[in-house]
Amino acid sequence: MTEVIANTHTGNCIPVTTGEGFSLEGVKLSKALREALRSVEASIEELNTALKQAVEAGATIELRRRGRVHSGDGCWADQMAPLVVARP
Repeated sequence: MTEVIANTHTGNCIPVTTGEGFSLEGVKLSKALREALRSVEASIEELNTALKQAVEAGATIELRRRGRVHSGDGCWADQMAPLVVARP
């Protein structure tokens, strides 16, 4: 997905790959952006923990794109919404 974003990107954003081994070391980012990315990373970790707990309790959860937010200068983010099916 990161390659798709990088190949179609037209704004002033810097593609940063996240995931295992995620590091912002050596990447030139503003303090505000660095803090925002760390907040997103922490929120995703918390979401992943909650998803695992819900699955273990008997739910099936699919995350779907609910909408997209735009900065006005080419940067964007997908907003997510859960589709939940729970066992009775």
